[in-house]
Amino acid sequence: MDRCPPGGDAGARALAHVLHTPALPYDRSRGTHKRATVARIVEADCIGCTKCIQACPVDAIIGGAKHMHVVIEPLCTGCDLCLPACPVDCIEMLAV
Repeated sequence: MDRCPPGGDAGARALAHVLHTPALPYDRSRGTHKRATVARIVEADCIGCTKCIQACPVDAIIGGAKHMHVVIEPLCTGCDLCLPACPVDCIEMLAV
């Protein structure tokens, strides 16, 4: 429960409360906490290469080859793995 950077200290406290254990700050050696984000594809710039679809570990991006792609926001975990995969930099991360 203290090894989840996405949850940060607040997440670690919430998990500790649910599990009835002492609250500990999250283990910063596991990564840094950042604000929650979701990917968004800029439609006008998308070339339909499908590289973002291949990079997404949770299948939150849909679309066909040579057609614009779109992110299914409720499925996006904000992992940023689609960003380096995009050859035209048409993906932006937005605060949730």
